[in-house]
Amino acid sequence: MLTRGGEDDWTLDEHTRRLTVPSHGGAERLVQVVRDFDEAGIEIDDIGLRRPTLDDVFLALTGHAAERAAADDEPLGAKMETGRRT
Repeated sequence: MLTRGGEDDWTLDEHTRRLTVPSHGGAERLVQVVRDFDEAGIEIDDIGLRRPTLDDVFLALTGHAAERAAADDEPLGAKMETGRRT
């Protein structure tokens, strides 16, 4: 039911009872999922739509997470050497 028109790449967190299913179609697809659940007699506690983040897109395109720089907290240019010309 959930993978119709979507992906087979769903995840279930049994501790939080959260099911995550990536899908194309946005709000229209979400409305159809709610209808399908209702017709099947499945109650929904909470449902939401989340757009992919840039990290999600990067992971999907490259197959790995983006690497963070070792010193992300340093201000831009902090690693530049400073010196005086004489």
